Amino acid sequence: MKTNYLRNALMLGASTAVLGLSAHVTAQDDTSFTLEEITVTAQKREQSAQDVPITLNAFSGDFLNTIAAEDLRDITTYTPGLEISGVTQPRFSMRGVETSDFGVGTDPAVGLFVDGVYASRSGAAIVFFSDVERVEVLKGPQGTLFGRNTAAGAISVITRKPVMDETEAQVRLRYGRFDKKQFDGMINLPLTDTIAMRGNFLVNKQDGYIDDAVTGADYGREDNVTGRLQFRWEPNDRTAVNLAYEFDHTKQDEDEPAVGVSDGHLRAPNGAQTVGDLPGHGDFLAAVAPLFGLPITKDTPLDVLYGIPLANVYAGFGAFGYTPSNPDADWNFFRDASSVGGADPFGPIASDIGSGEENRDLDGITLNVTHDFGWATLTSVSAFKKFTSNNLQDDDGTADPDFYFDTDNVEENEHFYQELRLNGVSGPLTWTTGLSYFWENAKQQSQTHATTDSIDTVLYNIGITPGVLAASFDPTDGINACESRFLDSLGGFISFNNTPLNCFDPGLPGLSLEDIANMGLTTMSGRTWTETMYGEGTFKAYAAFADVTYAVTDRFNLNAGLRYTRDEKKWEWFNGRREISGSARLEIPGVGNLADIQQQILTGIFQAFVGPTASGDIVFDVGGLEGVPYERDESWDNLSPRIAFDYRVGDDAMVYASYARGYKAGGFNSVEVNSYFDNEKVWNVEAGVKSQWFDNRVRFNAAVWKYKYNDKQSIRLVDVDDSSVPRYVTQNQDVSGKGIDIEMLWIPLAGLRFFANGGYQDITCSENCGDSAVGDPTGVPSTRVSFGGDYTVPLGNEGGSLTFHADHSYTSARRENGECIADGTCGTVSWGLVSWDTGEARNLTNARVTWTNAEDDLSVSVFARNLFNNRYRGGAGGLARDTFGAPTSNLEEPSTWGIDLTARF
Repeated sequence: MKTNYLRNALMLGASTAVLGLSAHVTAQDDTSFTLEEITVTAQKREQSAQDVPITLNAFSGDFLNTIAAEDLRDITTYTPGLEISGVTQPRFSMRGVETSDFGVGTDPAVGLFVDGVYASRSGAAIVFFSDVERVEVLKGPQGTLFGRNTAAGAISVITRKPVMDETEAQVRLRYGRFDKKQFDGMINLPLTDTIAMRGNFLVNKQDGYIDDAVTGADYGREDNVTGRLQFRWEPNDRTAVNLAYEFDHTKQDEDEPAVGVSDGHLRAPNGAQTVGDLPGHGDFLAAVAPLFGLPITKDTPLDVLYGIPLANVYAGFGAFGYTPSNPDADWNFFRDASSVGGADPFGPIASDIGSGEENRDLDGITLNVTHDFGWATLTSVSAFKKFTSNNLQDDDGTADPDFYFDTDNVEENEHFYQELRLNGVSGPLTWTTGLSYFWENAKQQSQTHATTDSIDTVLYNIGITPGVLAASFDPTDGINACESRFLDSLGGFISFNNTPLNCFDPGLPGLSLEDIANMGLTTMSGRTWTETMYGEGTFKAYAAFADVTYAVTDRFNLNAGLRYTRDEKKWEWFNGRREISGSARLEIPGVGNLADIQQQILTGIFQAFVGPTASGDIVFDVGGLEGVPYERDESWDNLSPRIAFDYRVGDDAMVYASYARGYKAGGFNSVEVNSYFDNEKVWNVEAGVKSQWFDNRVRFNAAVWKYKYNDKQSIRLVDVDDSSVPRYVTQNQDVSGKGIDIEMLWIPLAGLRFFANGGYQDITCSENCGDSAVGDPTGVPSTRVSFGGDYTVPLGNEGGSLTFHADHSYTSARRENGECIADGTCGTVSWGLVSWDTGEARNLTNARVTWTNAEDDLSVSVFARNLFNNRYRGGAGGLARDTFGAPTSNLEEPSTWGIDLTARF
């Protein structure tokens, strides 16, 4: 019975990255105990993790339960160098290499594989853990065996398979903070001597963790249903056929609700420093200053300008007949929102779209066939998956229609994957060879929604409305109504829709669009302004690969691998005119449709001020390509080698080193017509040691690594030629990195286990660094350390046992550079009258106490995540920051607690 207690102690606390997988005790008596040998398939064959010359972290299903992990995002705390965030539009980063999957023209930087099947779109990657055997995280290029888009690394999720000779079932019930309710069930049934079935089903529901200050609605709600049904046929001891159907239905609020962080006191565009940085106003002020003897040029700092009373300027124009609408006005060239919490990234919050939503419906089927010929084993993996998803994001963080802006990424995807693999051992040679084929069809709608009121805000903030008025300013014949309106804009917002039309074109009447709408008993205000970029792509990939290990001696192995890949991609863009809700109501007899008239006026203005092909759209202005499908296709070929050696310096210690080339296909920005970025290439050098000591009671592994990326695909929020609103686009840059990973496990006595792991990385940009300088860090944290332990106390032969688990992780602050400072995601962030620090170092503590009965078929656990409720301020960024005047941050989930009841049958 004591042996069972020891086993439970280490299985319940089964490994973090340090352990690889689960650890349990092999006991002959009360004092003899060792670490369990951990089996992984990182090289497409079963091996002890300690024998694999690759830096990897692995997590058993038991450990995932111990830390109350619900999906892949929850393992990042225990994996140095790994970052995962988001649900239907997630971001994966490995050792500082990240691609945010905003568009299906861009592939993920980290390859995700579920039971050997490549998940082409990371939008289908973040699914609740249910009946998972283990998760393996492989760092560095893994292209030789895992294939495409694993230049940064690969994550392999392995689910439990049907068991042929055992009937078993398990039910886990969870209740937690914010009324979390979760059911996770599994059943395994042998149907005949050669056929077995296994099914698992999970339902998760949770209320929100923050209330809307205006409506009272709660945000952060979850509603998930996921499951898997498998049938396994083993007609003999050489052949196995496994057929699996999986599904996922996700309907939840936007991951980490948006918080508006503007205080209504920003007087000039974000980042503006001089008079010349004031769009629509700067040129005018520099030109008229000599008329009044004012010391103003384009190079005059704004602080100096603000020291000159605006009333003095107004008084000068009074001689020409100007009367200000607000004599007490002060300089103000920008309209920003007044968030309900001011510029406080902790909230409170308000949202006009219910904090956004993330929805997904996924179905997939996988057929895995293996047959042992004796001299080799053939494996066939066939899979088809399809999903639809949408990610509606609140991009302004307010409930104010004057600043309203949201985006919705809508995807429809289906893909097929086929791999044939042959593994064998021939004397001293262990070898793997294979072929793979991948096909994908992806459709995407990138929708943006504003209001006619918030578009009014944009036209003022980017200088269009005041710029048009300033262009025809001539006070020598007296100040007319249009010029008075411009002078008023020196002290604050003026509306495009309320500006007389003859200010834009002298041939038009002296009424505004809003005036004419009111005459027709309607209004321009409060209407939704929608712009959509449509895209559809067809992608194909072909590969052939081989990997061999040659045992030179019983201690020394040489490893070599090679993969040839060909990627073919075709993408079509289509963008139509913007749409205004209820535009039929804007049809005014004798005048025309006011929405069309507004578009015509904006088109003329944009063609004069922006470019001759501008269409007047704000977000997707594709000029002459508006309403015209545009198609582009490209292909890439690559040969990626890997060489490595490993040498056993003793029975329980191995040193290894490797050199690998990685590759990731190029592609297209799905929101920028005719855009293209090249494939990325990486070389990676790594050396390490894996060892066990003191009768296998201590495990110590360490690795050092260095890489060089050429044409790394980097997602940036940038200004583009065909948009007044910045967009996330993919650009190529060169990056270098180096670092070290260390992991350790120690079992000092029966029932007690300690673990620790850590990593340091130094990632810098070497070319095409955007707002950063060459040699600057890329912004990712340099250090992550996690440690913890488990202790099991027997309660007597019939009392079962208690297991105590605690762990803590530390992640250092983001390393500052010009890019993240410009994005407002690191360092000191300022907006209006408020400043705060973001990107700070993070600490996270988790704890769990589990009682297990003597029969090991019933357990009750109480757990807490983020035990001390550590909260960290987000930045001030987003699509709406510089144009709509509405920066946002994101509110992380606070500490959570819960209770699990698990029964095994």
